[in-house]
Amino acid sequence: MSTEEFKVEDRIACRLDASAGGCSGMYWRTKPDMNASTPGQGGDWPRNGTVFQGWKSVANPGWVRVDHVQGYWMPIEQHGKPVVHFDK
Repeated sequence: MSTEEFKVEDRIACRLDASAGGCSGMYWRTKPDMNASTPGQGGDWPRNGTVFQGWKSVANPGWVRVDHVQGYWMPIEQHGKPVVHFDK
């Protein structure tokens, strides 16, 4: 488990778009691990175009800690293709 401190004032806007890999969205992850997806969450998974707040993890490079009540994570890339985009 990460001991990083994620402060509200440091959150960044993130936009999910996994279409480059042929996906319509991605499951949340319960930890920064590609095998920790949450398919049992019914319809609570983000589709392409979903905007959310989060933090780029320093302790877990390539991962975003999502500002979500369940403490989810999202990979920045999947199979070498970006899925989380940081709009300016």
